[in-house]
Amino acid sequence: MVGGLNDTEKQLVAALKAEVAPIVGAHAALQAFCNEHTYVRYLRARGWNLQKASKMLKATLEWRLDYKPHLIKWEEVQSESTTGKQFVYHTIDKEGRPIVMMRPRNQNTKDTEKQIRHLIYTLEVAARQADKSGVGKFTWLLDFGGYSMSNAPPLKVSIHCNSVLANHYPERLGLACCYHAPTLFTMTWRAVQPFVDPVTKQKIVFIVKGPTEQGELAARFDLDQIETCMGGRLEHAYDHEKYGMRMHEFDKEVAAELEHIRLQMDAAAAAADHQLAAADAQGLAEATEQLAVAAS
Repeated sequence: MVGGLNDTEKQLVAALKAEVAPIVGAHAALQAFCNEHTYVRYLRARGWNLQKASKMLKATLEWRLDYKPHLIKWEEVQSESTTGKQFVYHTIDKEGRPIVMMRPRNQNTKDTEKQIRHLIYTLEVAARQADKSGVGKFTWLLDFGGYSMSNAPPLKVSIHCNSVLANHYPERLGLACCYHAPTLFTMTWRAVQPFVDPVTKQKIVFIVKGPTEQGELAARFDLDQIETCMGGRLEHAYDHEKYGMRMHEFDKEVAAELEHIRLQMDAAAAAADHQLAAADAQGLAEATEQLAVAAS
């Protein structure tokens, strides 16, 4: 059980777990997704209201069965990442959270569906990393240098991505740090804001050009791990080949976990069949014995 919960919260976690148990128990991918932290995140996202949390989680489970984010592989989306426009950093912020770097100026494709799949793959990587470290949340670091209409995502895509993040990755965002956001982005942000959860909006930080920007970055990140183009001391943070190797390992880890769960499910099903067969055999033996007694 997740630490720091009171008795009422523990009961709500157990109740939410019980409500989704039938669908979770039937799918290896959902068993891999659902753990105690998952139930707590959805309850917190809905103010510990069981009915609302259950509705939200069930919608996510349906989405995961339909969209199958666990089946997105690096090979499918790697072409989206050749320029380093979006990746999970090799380091963490000062709160121990994984960092998702985004650089709109490095936009290199126009296939919006593939862009969304690349984003979801990145979210899966960051979420898994956050869970493994125990912190549970991740940080967005958005470098808006060179941001323009030519590389700005369509409003429809921005709204869809915010919807996915809010509805299917609740309580994941620790911080969104917007570095040198231009007026164009500010206008876009104003348009998108109505669709963003109020709690999420409080986690958005803007770092503007000026004498305080390096101090603001240093308060949140190790400047040795931040690139020089953002006032840090690192020459280059992204190497496509090395990043691809990391992602291949991520894919293998996900596949191995799913296979392990499937084997457990098969073993449990076989054991249940064995018990049923044994019970049937016992019942048949007892019936035969009763007939023999009656015949004598």
